[in-house]
Amino acid sequence: MDKEKRAYEVLLQTVNTRVRDSRAADQVQYERQLKFLRDIENQTAGQTDGKASQLAELLTAAAQADESGNDSDESLYLNAWLLWLHELLHSRQQLLGDTEPLLQWLLQRLEQEEEATADVLRCLLPLLESLSAPQARVHFPRLAAIPMPGSVEAALLLMLCQDQLLGTELRDEELQLCSQLANRLLQSHYDGRWTRLSAGTATAKQDQLTLLVAHSLQLLHKIAAQHVDYAQEHAPELIGLALAYVRNRTTTPTVLQVPHRVQPAQQSAAYGQEDEDLSTVQTNNKAAAAGRRVKSRKMRSLTKQRNGNGNNVQDVTKAATAPTGNEDRMQLLLMDQGGRLPSGDSTSDGAAGPAALAGSKQQRQCQVKVRIAALQLLGAVTKQLPRRALYGYWHALFPSGGGGGGGGGGGAGSEEQQHLLHMGASDGNVRCRAQALQLAAQLLYGSKPYLSQASSTMAPSNYTPFALSLASSVLEAYRQLTGILEREYAPPVLTQCLKCLAVLVQATPFDQLSMGFVYEFVPHVKKLARHMDTSVKVSALLVMEMLLATPRLTQEMACAVGLPTKERAKVQAKEEPQFQQLCDSDEEEEEPETEQDEADRKQLVTEESRIPRNSWLLRLVLRYLDCPASASPSPLRVECLQVILAMSTHFALLRDHLTRLSSVLCAALEDVSLDVRLYGARCLDAVGFQMARQSMEQPNESDVNFWLRMLQAIYVAYQDAATAILKSSLCDALSNMGVHSFERLPQPQRNGLLAFLLGCSSDDAADPLVRAAALRALAVYVLHPTLRSDLVFVEHTAELALRLIADNQLGVRIKAAWAMGNISDALVAPSQTSDQEEQLERISQTLLCRLIEAAVLACSDHDKVRANAVRALGNLLRLLPPDQQALMQRAMSKLLDCVRAAGSAKVKWNACYAIGSLVRNRSLFSSSASLAGTLYATLSQLIVQHANFKVRINATAVLLQIEHRADYGVHYATMWRSLLAAIERSNALDTFEEYNHRDGLQQQLCLAMAHMLARARPDDLLPCRAALESQLDVVSSTWRRVAYRIVPELAAPLFTCGPLLQQRLMANNLTAEQRNALTFLADALRLES
Repeated sequence: MDKEKRAYEVLLQTVNTRVRDSRAADQVQYERQLKFLRDIENQTAGQTDGKASQLAELLTAAAQADESGNDSDESLYLNAWLLWLHELLHSRQQLLGDTEPLLQWLLQRLEQEEEATADVLRCLLPLLESLSAPQARVHFPRLAAIPMPGSVEAALLLMLCQDQLLGTELRDEELQLCSQLANRLLQSHYDGRWTRLSAGTATAKQDQLTLLVAHSLQLLHKIAAQHVDYAQEHAPELIGLALAYVRNRTTTPTVLQVPHRVQPAQQSAAYGQEDEDLSTVQTNNKAAAAGRRVKSRKMRSLTKQRNGNGNNVQDVTKAATAPTGNEDRMQLLLMDQGGRLPSGDSTSDGAAGPAALAGSKQQRQCQVKVRIAALQLLGAVTKQLPRRALYGYWHALFPSGGGGGGGGGGGAGSEEQQHLLHMGASDGNVRCRAQALQLAAQLLYGSKPYLSQASSTMAPSNYTPFALSLASSVLEAYRQLTGILEREYAPPVLTQCLKCLAVLVQATPFDQLSMGFVYEFVPHVKKLARHMDTSVKVSALLVMEMLLATPRLTQEMACAVGLPTKERAKVQAKEEPQFQQLCDSDEEEEEPETEQDEADRKQLVTEESRIPRNSWLLRLVLRYLDCPASASPSPLRVECLQVILAMSTHFALLRDHLTRLSSVLCAALEDVSLDVRLYGARCLDAVGFQMARQSMEQPNESDVNFWLRMLQAIYVAYQDAATAILKSSLCDALSNMGVHSFERLPQPQRNGLLAFLLGCSSDDAADPLVRAAALRALAVYVLHPTLRSDLVFVEHTAELALRLIADNQLGVRIKAAWAMGNISDALVAPSQTSDQEEQLERISQTLLCRLIEAAVLACSDHDKVRANAVRALGNLLRLLPPDQQALMQRAMSKLLDCVRAAGSAKVKWNACYAIGSLVRNRSLFSSSASLAGTLYATLSQLIVQHANFKVRINATAVLLQIEHRADYGVHYATMWRSLLAAIERSNALDTFEEYNHRDGLQQQLCLAMAHMLARARPDDLLPCRAALESQLDVVSSTWRRVAYRIVPELAAPLFTCGPLLQQRLMANNLTAEQRNALTFLADALRLES
């Protein structure tokens, strides 16, 4: 109010002076102005009608008076009005009522001026701030077209006004205006306009200029975050501009430098994929222990982390908005967990006076704003770039490593070393260091396909290979992050550094790099895992989790994570003994304990003493999980469970500690935190799966004891669970009880387990997802020996599957279809070892028909449902009696539709597998000749023409299931020609991805040839010879190559095919032509034993 009062008095004095010095004709206008000023001064909030319009008219008159005046004092008249208006808008804007006329006058004034003035912009800014978003967007085109003024203050105000009008969702016409605005901003930087102004400027102007640069970067960040095409097209300029100001870390008066464009490297065109599958492909795909594999944890993307975390504090970068994500994963990566980052500097000016200290601090704060804005701009631009283009800027964003064999590179002060990790290590501001490391983690996320090319293998050449340069860069990044962990003290920076390290660990090809760098960072991570700050401890454990999640451990990794010594010999690498002591468990410094802590510790000392000393990570996470909730926060316990989940992939770490592990998991299922209970269930799921796999190779009685201790805890946790996701996870965990453990459960516990799952799946009031999870567990148990022969249990499980196969939720239908597939396997299994007619008498025909009807309907569902439905349909049709011809034909037609229709390859090869199972039912061929013709025509087309080799393999396998020549009918010659054509086409690869399946396809085709020749009639020999003559060379060479490469267990049909054909020459019922054809076939397929 004081400022407004002073501005009012100055304006009043100016108008009175005008009244005294003006002509009589002009005094009327000045009297109106005086009256308006007195009315505004005495006005209340309710008397606002037309005030803004009157003021706009008076300002127009004042502007005309300025333009007609000749003295220098005349130009001050409008400025006095604008100064008073600025103060009025800040203190009592409501007195003007509707300010739209005033806003229009100010915009028109800006458009009429040759260069925008600070006084007009100063009045315009509060008016724009008072508008709603839709109202503000109307004025953006006019304001975006105003050229950049030469005055620092006016340029700063113009940027603030433009930033105020820039919406969150831009239309096409606004995007074009944003492009023009961004071009002007870039030009002002690259032309050196602000650089020239920064030289020899007073301190106050220096601060204003620094704020101008910061706001221009923020405006570019906003545009780049919403205008994808502009960010990609001008990435070299934007990245160069951001890096120029990221490197501005001096504490002396700011001297701006002209930025330089960053040209992308040429390698960017050759590497990177738009849609990268970052999940690790596990090798044991057919582990039948539980019917489902536990996926390794995948780091969450930045956008999903920001939007999926409802409890975490605001993100460090406060960068551009991102689309929401619904993936339920840990909110750890790239997010701040310990509160907002401090904004103070780590430097001090203790020797300076108070005034100098205040000025220096303000100057540093301005520079911090510039660097943060530059980091935000860099993050927005790199986020818009596709991976292929982003990798071209790797040399500017990450250390080069000196290009040698992984050496340290040049001096840290050179421009080449001013990368993000160097800023994270050397910047004087905590928030800048943390944000630089967070941005580095964001850029590293998803880089696994790119970094997989790194290799430290020295090549005998006169140049440095790209793989070696990339390996040097990766190793230097590890050294930089290790140095930060060694020197840093601020928890926010440590947290971001550890998260960046975790992302890098996940993307690193350890087996291709030189050994030793794991030994460098693991001791620091081990120390920080005992840090007093919870977020630091969680992030340190996250690094170890990512290290454990690596599928193939090198020797140093095995030593670092505490793999038992007897298991390290299996790792193919040479261990360096001098580094082993760095990672093995040592005497730990214990914090002072209270009496209660000491009592709790004594209860665990016996169990803990059994853990080998080198399992330091296991000892640590079990200790954290054993602590009371007050001493071990929920995020820490969740991460400890995640570490155990990752350890389960290397089960040797847990094999000898199942008793202690069961106690910890029981406590986790009883935890007060829902997250801890949920991750406890998921951890149990993973441990149970790996335990079942191990028991198939090496049975262990401790597995049964583990499940006996867990069952009661699972029942209690299920009853107390308030969410469907937790109940589903518990049922999934039970499904991973392997056959070894299940068969050795005491009968009461086994009956109780089955009763529990049957009750869960039969409860109509329960969530369908929970019922489906329980059904899936029952479907796993159906294939166990003791239950497979229990027809009552199998039929009960089938009834439950029929209830859920038509559910509205896709996830429920997928699990129900998978359960039907397992049930059909259980129904078919006895018929393979006993007489089929006897088995049919035991199967309810009504239930069988209902299952087939449900499977037929499911074959029209989603691909994931169809893939399991066709598997069930093929098995069930084998059991269908001959009198159900209508149902047989309808189901067979549906199977063939699934084979012919466009869809996923998995549906087609499952359908081929189902047809192979179905053709064992010979009534199929006798019931309908047209259906058999359609079957063979479809198989012929698949065997020869389908692009997916696995589909061809499964289609060829159908022929191996046809045991009788009569079942081929008139289609024998057609199928023979198809096999020969398929052998010729098997060497023509449409895509390189099929190369790994080519040998398997050729093997299956040769086996099918031998199978058909063994069943050939005399009248088939002539067509077989005629077809083989035209493709003799390629077929004979392929036949020999497959025969000498095939495993001995499968080689008998190929090696006996020629001799069997020779024996048939002794038959008396052959004509001369047939004998010649038989001799030709035997010679063409002859093999030397």
